[in-house]
Amino acid sequence: MSSPSPEHPGARSSRLAASDAPAVIEAAFGVGSPVFTETTERLSRIYSEAGHLPQVAARFREWQHFRGQANGDTVAEEQLFINQTYLALLARLVARRFVAPRRPISNSEELLEVINVDYFSRRGISNFGEGDVFSWPLIEVRWDLGLNNLVLETMRGLADSVATPDFSHASPGILDSIYRQMGPASGPVPRWLAEYVIEAELGMADDPGRSLVDPACGTGTFLCVAVGAMSRAIAKTGGDQMDLLFDAPERIRGMDSEPLAVSLARLNYLLALGDLVQEEHPPFLMPVYLANASSADKFQPLASEEDAVTLKTTAGDFPLPAPVIDNPLMLDWVLGRLTNYMDGAQLRLHVQQEEVAVQEVLNAYYNYVTSPKPRTPVPEALTPQQADTLLETAKSLIQLHIKGEGTLWLHLVQNMAAPMVFAHRGFDRLAGSGSAAHLVTLGSSYLRTNGKAAVVLSAGEAEQNAKGCRLITMNELLPNAVLLVTGPEQRAKFESIGEPISPNSSWADAQTSIRVVAED
Repeated sequence: MSSPSPEHPGARSSRLAASDAPAVIEAAFGVGSPVFTETTERLSRIYSEAGHLPQVAARFREWQHFRGQANGDTVAEEQLFINQTYLALLARLVARRFVAPRRPISNSEELLEVINVDYFSRRGISNFGEGDVFSWPLIEVRWDLGLNNLVLETMRGLADSVATPDFSHASPGILDSIYRQMGPASGPVPRWLAEYVIEAELGMADDPGRSLVDPACGTGTFLCVAVGAMSRAIAKTGGDQMDLLFDAPERIRGMDSEPLAVSLARLNYLLALGDLVQEEHPPFLMPVYLANASSADKFQPLASEEDAVTLKTTAGDFPLPAPVIDNPLMLDWVLGRLTNYMDGAQLRLHVQQEEVAVQEVLNAYYNYVTSPKPRTPVPEALTPQQADTLLETAKSLIQLHIKGEGTLWLHLVQNMAAPMVFAHRGFDRLAGSGSAAHLVTLGSSYLRTNGKAAVVLSAGEAEQNAKGCRLITMNELLPNAVLLVTGPEQRAKFESIGEPISPNSSWADAQTSIRVVAED
């Protein structure tokens, strides 16, 4: 690794600690900073040479598609894609500095593994962004285009800027202010309000066994607060904190259709798990998915183990058998192993026709999925009928891989199935912000019987959906924002009784300055 460049803020401030105010992090790495300017200029040069290639063009196209679902922005510009790529890559490097704070990145090979997320997979952290829309700078054909040196220079420069600050105690939300610089539509939910929702309204602090979903999680504010509540509940009952790594990813899950928000939510969730991920730990699946939560309304409950569902995408239909919907580890473990077969088909093209090459690797994959897998998270074999269903999806992914889009679509299929997986599973609690759809459509899709939802939304929308709910106004604390909670119909308000509070204050601290009172 090279030394930090003199112009990098990380070099000028030897102790730019991750616990510093977000404004300090924003000044060091945000839009307009030397690090941002230098890195995005280099990324722009790479994109200008590689943007026409299928591996890159497909990622830009799908990024546009997801942004259209999230924000109605169907004509997002290439420069925004490049800027967001910068922040997504920065998030991966911050995650690397967090999980191994005392060991610097040793060489270029490890650096590239961090950027393409293989590093986290090897540490037992799956679904951290393998093959996602922001992985385009590391396409293999960069060698043929003569871009390898520029790619390495770009990644080394960004890594150097992250090498000096101390991220070992970084808190969730550390990069969120930079995310907001890039134009997301909604403002952040203050920490104190998120904690009030999770602890006081949804009771997550009282029962660590409760499950929670945020179907439009943004950068993961409610998810991270729920993880913190679970951690404190485990400590309060004298439990083993390592249980958090087993229980939180299983019970506290989220999704969003905005790709950059998902990248930061994954980082924030990792930070919320704390120093548990800085030591040897059991493997776990990062439970934050790139998906459109509203697609769950098309999901029909599975009647038998031989049933299947179909995931409809811009690249075609991908059928998935019931065991994949029943257990998300199947998507990661069984479908994830398809990468070896995808590469095998590509290699066979040198000596075989495409149809023959694809069929031969499918035969081998069929044998794999219909065989028991002892000592793995998914030991049970698929039945022949289930395997035939999965092979339809495998064939499509292999064919897309031959066209240069396979790893992208493998990642997207593994993520876009989340609404069906979540709807099939059901949750005790739902939290979120931004839309009454959380309470109406999404609540009916994802909540179990007697489940409870709490959503922060605009005052006008809340009034239209307040029937049968507890409505809490924010007054001067958050003008035009209202909290809506399912349950007995009631009106209440947050009332200021002390000094102004910081958005990053905990609910425990905020209670010295605000209280919730019932309205007549």
